[in-house]
Amino acid sequence: MKNKILAVLAIGLMSIVFYFQTNLSQNLKTQVLININEQTNPRSNKIQNYDYAVISQTQNLIKLDRNEEKTLTIILQNTGKNSWDLSKNSETPLYIQSIFPNDTNSNIYDAKGENWQSPTLYKIQDENKKEEIKTNDTLTFQFRISSPKNPGYYKEKFGLLIQNKKLIKTETLDFDVLVKGDFSNSYSYEYTNPIMKDNYLADKEKNIQIKLKNTGKTPWYNSGDYKTYLQENTANTETELSEYKVNPGEEGTFLVKTLTPSNIGSYEKQFVFKIKNLISFDSSPVNFEMNITTKKVALTFDDGYGEIDPFIDTLDQNNVKATFFMLGCVAQNRPEQMKRIVTDGHMLANHSYNHPDFRTLPADQVLWQVEETRNIMKKITGVDVFPYFRYPYGAHNASTDSLVEGNGWKHIFWTQSTGDYQHHEDSAAGRHQTYYYATLNPPDTSIVLMHIISKSTLGALPDVIKWYRENNYAFITVDEL
Repeated sequence: MKNKILAVLAIGLMSIVFYFQTNLSQNLKTQVLININEQTNPRSNKIQNYDYAVISQTQNLIKLDRNEEKTLTIILQNTGKNSWDLSKNSETPLYIQSIFPNDTNSNIYDAKGENWQSPTLYKIQDENKKEEIKTNDTLTFQFRISSPKNPGYYKEKFGLLIQNKKLIKTETLDFDVLVKGDFSNSYSYEYTNPIMKDNYLADKEKNIQIKLKNTGKTPWYNSGDYKTYLQENTANTETELSEYKVNPGEEGTFLVKTLTPSNIGSYEKQFVFKIKNLISFDSSPVNFEMNITTKKVALTFDDGYGEIDPFIDTLDQNNVKATFFMLGCVAQNRPEQMKRIVTDGHMLANHSYNHPDFRTLPADQVLWQVEETRNIMKKITGVDVFPYFRYPYGAHNASTDSLVEGNGWKHIFWTQSTGDYQHHEDSAAGRHQTYYYATLNPPDTSIVLMHIISKSTLGALPDVIKWYRENNYAFITVDEL
């Protein structure tokens, strides 16, 4: 009996020890998780409790003379759960700081000290001498903003900080700044387009890409009362910058939407570079020549094995849109490259899932190859690649055609086969082969077959583009055939 009692007591004691160990372990684990969250989450509960709303600010557009300063009055409402301590010895002082762009650096362009050198950090004190701003109370404060050194248009964005460390990302204080003076000294540009003349088919809607380098002393913006744009002399259409902001020394892109002329021949389009509402600003025109032709070429790239981005880079630099017949298995492993093909304005098309010879497949596998690839690409990019398809190896017969074409797919063959898959690495012989066969007696409607896996083709691509451009071909994607 005594032994049984001791055994029961022992079991009970072990249970109690196990209970406390388990709970201690759980408590420690919870504490560790909390610590990790506090360290890694910049929007921890402490920061989330410091929210605010901008009730008013003096003005959105500030007009300044050169070397002038102005005092701005801001009213904020504390919409968070914590009071704001504005006392002299506060452990959580409030600041506003320039956060444009990307919350990491100031909007101020200061290369070589030639431009705006205004301070970017301001400590907040209430104009009514309040030391505590409770929830729903308002805070009124002032800070001085200094003029940039050069006349022109500038944008500034400020955010609220706690202890000069934690940025409260609720609202921002946005200001447009216009510095008076001689704007012609602040705004200038030069062409950086690889070409200011190109070939087009008649009666087509096209985006003419015009690249200009900012050689002036002030930034360009694509928004606001004084945004930068191009305007065609014969139309009232305004073409905004593609970029939000272009600093001096940087390149800006304008995509001019236009309808090409209906008759064969050469036409000149003239655009004027403008800063909206700066009436006194005058610029030299931007001239672009359009050659209307009946000859066309589709540059096509197969498979996707190898480096895709350098091909897209080269095409973009030469203002050419191409067609990419990609494999489903490649798309799965390189979703970002598939997205870039689409977002850069190129065409994504179907080349099967894993490149089999379709003549050897049963009917269900033929259809699976094309439909599975279609579904994968649509899921990745949101774009339906139907109905454009290319057989692996170009291998097909009446049976495969009956299945593929019977389901609505259009088989795209080629007129120029470069055989570049034989030259994976870059070599003089490989580049010569690609160029020779790509440009060998092409018909007026030419389809050039090339492969992403060939670095020799990448090396030859600029020369292939140049040859077709000089020989009066318009570059198209296969949906324009």
